[in-house]
Amino acid sequence: MRQILLSIFVLFLFGCNQNDKFSKAEDLSPVAKTHFTASNLVITASGDTANNSSNSTADNSRYDTENLLKNNINGSKQSDSAEFELLLRQINETHDDIFNIWDDNFIPLYNAYQFDELEVEYAADEITNLNESYVGLQEEVQNLSIPDNLPENERLRVQEIKDDLLLAISNRSLAVIEFKSMLGSGEESHGEESHQALMDIHIANSNRYLNEAKEVNAELVLKNEKLITVK
Repeated sequence: MRQILLSIFVLFLFGCNQNDKFSKAEDLSPVAKTHFTASNLVITASGDTANNSSNSTADNSRYDTENLLKNNINGSKQSDSAEFELLLRQINETHDDIFNIWDDNFIPLYNAYQFDELEVEYAADEITNLNESYVGLQEEVQNLSIPDNLPENERLRVQEIKDDLLLAISNRSLAVIEFKSMLGSGEESHGEESHQALMDIHIANSNRYLNEAKEVNAELVLKNEKLITVK
């Protein structure tokens, strides 16, 4: 573009005589201005390219920042899901421990009692061990920490599970107390029957609370697994 304008400028000078050329020097200003403007156009074009490059760099930077934030958010969500999954697994293990302690320690005692083969001293030691095991489970449930980042609804559901587990343990302990009273009732059949009835009620209540805790825990596990799959 600059060469074309220069050629026009030379031809223009050749067509004019020296006097006209110098006497009308002011008429050259439009040409000079045109040449100057044309040069600016080149610079401007280059500037536009530079601006486009700058905009492209800014877009890439913004894209990288958005990806970084998205990755951080996804990473945080995955970490929260893993923490929640661990809590639900602990709850499930505690739930099973309540049944296992009962099956391993109480059922043999009760069966021996039914067949009049239970020694009082042995029974006293086993009942003490049984109570200590349930005290340990009670502390374990109380110490279960509910993550602060859980939605309020899920926090309430987990607290509901904890309450059910504690009630289940309490009713198991009450059943053991009734069984101990049965051992001390001796030949009094009426006293034995009443303690037996109360023991059965406590066991039934405990089983009901355990079933409720199991159901809610299963719902939360399924919900958490779906969230992990979506992520």
